[in-house]
Amino acid sequence: MKMRWLLLALLTLAAPAKAETLAAFRITPPGREAPASLLIPNSHQPEPGLLPPAASVFEGRAALLLESVEDAEDVSDLLRAPPGFGVLDPFPPAERRLLEAATACTRLIPEPLSPLGLFLALLAATQPPAAPCPGLPPPRPMPEGAAEAGGGDPALRALAQRQGIPIQGLETRRDMLLALRGMGGDAVLRLVGLMARQLRQGDPVLEVRMVEALLAGDFDRLRAQMLAPMAAEPGLAQAFARQMLDGRNAVMARRLAQRLPRESLVIAIGAAHAAGPAGVPALLRRAGFRVEPVRIPAAPLE
Repeated sequence: MKMRWLLLALLTLAAPAKAETLAAFRITPPGREAPASLLIPNSHQPEPGLLPPAASVFEGRAALLLESVEDAEDVSDLLRAPPGFGVLDPFPPAERRLLEAATACTRLIPEPLSPLGLFLALLAATQPPAAPCPGLPPPRPMPEGAAEAGGGDPALRALAQRQGIPIQGLETRRDMLLALRGMGGDAVLRLVGLMARQLRQGDPVLEVRMVEALLAGDFDRLRAQMLAPMAAEPGLAQAFARQMLDGRNAVMARRLAQRLPRESLVIAIGAAHAAGPAGVPALLRRAGFRVEPVRIPAAPLE
């Protein structure tokens, strides 16, 4: 689950109970029983109440495929704007000061930044485990009694590394940025503005309703909750869903369809990518794969 600042309106004060099992999908090639793979709709960061899967999910697997991994490709051509472009010009003073602090902290490339560069700078400045950036609001403390944060992609990485399982990506950073660019520069700037306004109100630590939906395997509800804060910006939720969810789903499903007949994999994608008829599980099912909802065992926090 990305962009934690978009979800302030979705929070409650009570942490969800930890689940002993996690929602997943067992995927097998058309007309065959093997190789079977496991697709785990997940969070990209540890979340309160979310446990990692048991180590047994990696038995006999060829690789862990994460939605995206860090890569060395130079994407500065997408992050840099033409000389004289003022990416901060549309923002009011309070938001501009916050965005200036984020860009100064991350220094991805020399300015001027493009809308994509501004988005990535704000994302990098606020995503854990980054150190707090001067000029940005400090993280809001967790409510008393909140469950310990766990699970997510970091836990899967650690499990795979301990078992010597290769970790690969379904998409590159360039893939993600090109999808974002497809929203249009104006929509990207409105998305950044929404993120900045949410960030000024404090960093939401608990995404309780989304975690509850994730634990229940209700990915349609989770997707709706992710998009809800964008509804106040005309067309923004539709553009985000089209480019950052549905468009990327099609690419990920196509790449998985090439590998799944040959390998037994553990695949972790953001939970919103598992929702609806345009979600990755539905697309693989339409491609002929058998896709079965299952519950997999969770492991206690260490």
